[in-house]
Amino acid sequence: MTRSKTWSGIYVRREMWMRGILRKSMTEELVSLTDDESASMRWTIDGFYCKIYVDYGLQLVGWPHDEFFTDLSSVTGLERISRLFELWVEGVMRFEPVDLDIDARRARKPEDVAPSPLHLDIAARLGRSDLKKRKGSSKIDPARFPARYVRNGPKSEKWVTAAAEARAEAAAVALEGAKV
Repeated sequence: MTRSKTWSGIYVRREMWMRGILRKSMTEELVSLTDDESASMRWTIDGFYCKIYVDYGLQLVGWPHDEFFTDLSSVTGLERISRLFELWVEGVMRFEPVDLDIDARRARKPEDVAPSPLHLDIAARLGRSDLKKRKGSSKIDPARFPARYVRNGPKSEKWVTAAAEARAEAAAVALEGAKV
């Protein structure tokens, strides 16, 4: 079985070839527009906003409004990737400079500058994922050298629910009423 000479090589399927060419072409365009050899496309709303929009002062125009703005690996199917590929090759989808200074760009919301209204929201920054966990040491044997004291300080949830907030406000109101 032989593959077509137009997209053969290391790619097994044509959609993978299109995805690779689209990524490479977008990266090359960013490098040429920014004069930054390390420039690369960011596929999350937060990353796109911080690096492409704010730092480089560019916006991506022409992304289809009925297509999720996400990493190209998540865009599956030949029809969907072909559509993005053709929009890029024809110049409909392209990077354009933003006519705002950096402070005005920072003042905008990331959702407002997203290439498409369909996107995954910004992931919440919940802090360290090892909270409430004991941290072992690679140099000391915990069986021979146990911790000096039990570390069981306050443990709270990462999210404050509306019900918990309402209970706290009711308790504060009751405390105020008791003082009067």
